[in-house]
Amino acid sequence: PDSARKTADSIQDFQKEGLPCFILANWRGFSGGQRDMFDEVLKFGASIVDNLREYDQPVFVYIPPFGDLRGGAWVVIDYNINPDCIEMYADETSHAGVLEPSGLIEVKYRDSEIVQTMHRLDPTCAALKKQMTGYNAQAKAEAQGKLKSREEALGPIYKSIATQLANLHDTPGRMLAKGSIQGIVQWQNARR
Repeated sequence: PDSARKTADSIQDFQKEGLPCFILANWRGFSGGQRDMFDEVLKFGASIVDNLREYDQPVFVYIPPFGDLRGGAWVVIDYNINPDCIEMYADETSHAGVLEPSGLIEVKYRDSEIVQTMHRLDPTCAALKKQMTGYNAQAKAEAQGKLKSREEALGPIYKSIATQLANLHDTPGRMLAKGSIQGIVQWQNARR
């Protein structure tokens, strides 16, 4: 809560002084959970939003090399809060998103969908699934057991691929394509 309060107070002080604001955003947090509410983190996160909304000087937000902007921290400094004054940029090696890639696949690409993908793409799974359509109960049970073993063997591989795919959504190139940032700026060129 102290860092959120200090950030909100600093933004307010910069506004009073008529200074531009430069934020190096390598933040995580503002989860919205009960502990954050009790510790008043959300209250001061809202103060950051309020202060940025009323800011009338330029505000530059930069996600530095290998930096992460995650969770509600993204929400409190999003340029849509004050599009006339806030500009967001990111280094080519940074990442940003409300959810971590592993959390995103838990929500968007559940285990049952991963299994469906295995059945569609893996020839062994497809063949075992086809064997299960026969009338012989013993052959059907045997194929079902082999299919289950195959799914367990492939599960971590497919989950890893899904996580890598989700991670691609958090890259600066994707953020630029979606209009979430105004540009990709390498660290060594950040002062130009």
